[in-house]
Amino acid sequence: MATKSIEADTGPYAKWQRVVADRYTDRSFVARNRSGVEVDPVYSGLDRDGGEAEMPGQYPYTRGIYPIHYQYQPWMDLQIIGFGLPSQTRERMDLLLQEGGSKGYFGREAYNFIFDMPTSMGYDPDYPGVRGSIGDCGISVCKARDYEVLLDGKDLEKTTVSMVLNAGSPGMLGLYLAAAKRRGFAFDKLGGNVTNYIWDFFGHSGGTNFSPKGSYRLIADIAAYCAKHVPLWNTLTISEHNICEAGATNVQAVAYSIAAIIAVNEECVKLGIALDDVVPRFGFHVRYGENFFEEIAKTRALRRVYAKVNRERFGCKKSSALQARIHAQTAGSLLTVQQPLNNLVRNAYGALSAILSGVNGMTINAYDEALGLPTEEAVTLSLRTSQIIAEETGAVHVSDPMGGSYYVEALTDDIERKVFEIIADIDDRGGLVACIESGWIKQQVSAAAYNWRQEVESGARTMVGVNKYVTDEPEQFKVFQPDPEAARLAIEDLERHRRERDDVRCTAALAALRHAAERVRDGHDIGSVMASLVEAADADATLGEMQAVLHDVFGRNK
Repeated sequence: MATKSIEADTGPYAKWQRVVADRYTDRSFVARNRSGVEVDPVYSGLDRDGGEAEMPGQYPYTRGIYPIHYQYQPWMDLQIIGFGLPSQTRERMDLLLQEGGSKGYFGREAYNFIFDMPTSMGYDPDYPGVRGSIGDCGISVCKARDYEVLLDGKDLEKTTVSMVLNAGSPGMLGLYLAAAKRRGFAFDKLGGNVTNYIWDFFGHSGGTNFSPKGSYRLIADIAAYCAKHVPLWNTLTISEHNICEAGATNVQAVAYSIAAIIAVNEECVKLGIALDDVVPRFGFHVRYGENFFEEIAKTRALRRVYAKVNRERFGCKKSSALQARIHAQTAGSLLTVQQPLNNLVRNAYGALSAILSGVNGMTINAYDEALGLPTEEAVTLSLRTSQIIAEETGAVHVSDPMGGSYYVEALTDDIERKVFEIIADIDDRGGLVACIESGWIKQQVSAAAYNWRQEVESGARTMVGVNKYVTDEPEQFKVFQPDPEAARLAIEDLERHRRERDDVRCTAALAALRHAAERVRDGHDIGSVMASLVEAADADATLGEMQAVLHDVFGRNK
């Protein structure tokens, strides 16, 4: 590592040197570029106040949460997987693994499952009116046995499982843990995350979610249970991505995401949960692809604001409670049906902006997602995009390579300032729950979405191939077709499951779940809902049956 001169051994760079020496011993992270010039793992300089600049891995983590990042720990490569039945999705999992994807940290396998809309909302395949959506745009999962099929032969202690869904999140985690229990895996060795989009009131996902107050009570329950029993599990992923996809600006999306963290923290404090026990397992799902430099800056600002809010507003002490973990995904709403190969380029630049801003995980959308479910070819190309960035561009050789850029630093400061202004406005309006219930948040997002659409329609905002550089030549692309029999097979399997289970045991477990839910709703026995969901799932209760109990107790959004 190249030596840098410093005036004293107490500044940020000197502290960074000591951390690196202690954490990585004698390992060198100096690389060489194409011309043979040595490239240091981090560069520093004077900040705008004339002092020594913050280094990566130092509060408030503007420059990243690790002192050395991709040089030591590459991002998790998590392509979205999910369609049809568990056995059919397993085929796509095996393809990605064969092609060098599905990589977690330090040799772990990692899978990013997305569920069909009925599952995402917590409905079983035989729920009235959902048949046409079964296995479409996600996997159909409704019982613990489905996870046994999906992950057959996998060592769950060496597998990271990410679950992307909405109101069905609590029950889905119960199904997974019950399946792991049946296979004899210790809960304290399981790693993964549940997105927990159960408060998604921004107009993006649709469907039936819990009431705002019920949502935050359930999030606190899951966090408390996992902190004690499944400590490696990430219990909450705030979806800045979904807020952007609904039409919010980058500033709005970051502000509303932080406001959601504030609401969860306040709920935990009210229930007597120590924040340092649960906050380290919170994270963010962030969108990239619309404005290259702004999205690098918003990531740096998000980390900074998150650290300040958790330390200064809530008194968190643990460094892990101040470090925003970020999973990146390229922008799905910007993918176009017109000239769909252009989406390859959009995704590549979105992914590069995420990497330059120092994210921890990556999902690159398939170029043909605007046409339908991704084909195997398109999914593989998305994986290759990530691999090219990682292994050909040199972007991984330096942590926070944009640090010190006049433009990016100014954007970061500006976004931070505007985010705090919106948070102050939300506080003045009674907090996020009050703003959701009044409809104010949705009004703000809808107005921003309308402005964006007007700019596209007028041509003020260019969409290549849509309102500029348009061609009338017809284009033919292969569209992936899920199994048309998926719905029939899922319903038949569910009916067989209900016939063969122990109904007495299942009924008793659902009654216990209702009792626990009522206790937690009233502020007692926090963590017992999640515990009861695991027991109910192990007793062969279905996702829809468990969800019906939770909706009865915690309410639905209006």
